Amino acid sequence: MADAGESWNPAPDPPPMGVGEITDLLDRASMLMRRDPLRRGNVILLPPAGDLIVVGDLHGDTENFRRVVDWAALSRNQDRYLVFQELVHGGPLDDRGRDRSFRLLEEAAVLKCRFKSHVQMVLSNHDLAEIVGSTIKKAGASVSQAFWRGIESAYGEGWPEVHGAYRRFLASVPLAVRTPNGVFISHSTPQRETIDLFDHSIFDRPLTAEDYLPGGSVYALVWGRPQDQDVADRFARAVGAEVLVTGHQPSEPGVKAPTSRQIILVSEGPLGRFLLMRLGAPVPYNALLRQVTKIRSLGGGEGDVEPGI
Repeated sequence: MADAGESWNPAPDPPPMGVGEITDLLDRASMLMRRDPLRRGNVILLPPAGDLIVVGDLHGDTENFRRVVDWAALSRNQDRYLVFQELVHGGPLDDRGRDRSFRLLEEAAVLKCRFKSHVQMVLSNHDLAEIVGSTIKKAGASVSQAFWRGIESAYGEGWPEVHGAYRRFLASVPLAVRTPNGVFISHSTPQRETIDLFDHSIFDRPLTAEDYLPGGSVYALVWGRPQDQDVADRFARAVGAEVLVTGHQPSEPGVKAPTSRQIILVSEGPLGRFLLMRLGAPVPYNALLRQVTKIRSLGGGEGDVEPGI
C-alpha cells in the first residue's frame, strides 16, 4: 500500500479552554457515555447496519488520532461508528518531561458530544490507573506523574478539578463493544491465571470499587496478557463472540494475531493500524485481519486509501 502520509494536512489545534469550560465538556461527555441508548449495562451493542472503525492503543499519538478522525468523516457517514481505547500516557514530552496526552481525552469528549453514539471508547488499564489513582511506570519512569504534571502546566491551580473531570469521564467509559456479527471489542481479556475466577457479571451490573482493584474482574479484563488459544476460546464462548478485537499488547507491525480468534491492534507510531469492518455481514477471522490498515497510509479524506493490509 502506498504511503499517502505527505498528503495529509492536519487541522490546527483547537483553542485552549478554561477550567470551567473543560470540566463542563467532560461531564457532558460522561453523561452521554452513561446514558448512551446503545448501552446495555457496561457493553455497547451496535446495530446491524453500517460500518465500524476500531482503533487500538494510541498513548497520546495526536497525529494518528486525528488522521483516523479525519478519514472517518463521521459528519458524512451517518451509519459509521468509531471506537477508541487507551488515549493517555504517552506521546512527546515537553522540555520539562510533561505529558500532553490529556488533550486527546478532551478531543474525544468533543467528538462524543457531537456524534453521540457514533463515538465510543472501551476502558483500558491506563484509564483504570487514573480512575483509582495508581501509577504506571515505563522504562523506570512514572508515566502517571508526567501526565499529572502536564495537566498542572495547562490548568495551574485548577488542575485537580480538571483531573477529577478526566477521572469521571474515564469511569463512564464502557468495558466493551459488541457487534451483531460476532465481534467483541475490549482492551484485553482475562489471562490463564484469572479466567477461572472471572466474573462475567461486570458486563451487566453496576461496578464496585473492588472490581477495579487487583483481584477484581475489571482489573483482570484490562490487564490480562498473554492469551493462548484455549483462553481465547473460553472467553469468546462466554461472551458469545466469534472474534475478539483488543489492544494492550505491543506489536511492531501494529497488528498481532496470537490465536485464531483474536486480533490485537496497536495504533500509535508510524506502524500503527486500525480495523474497518462491516456491521451487517459475516466476518470470517481471516477477512477481518485483511481489513487492518496502516493509519499513516491514510491521506486527506475518506476514500484516499482502500483499507487492507
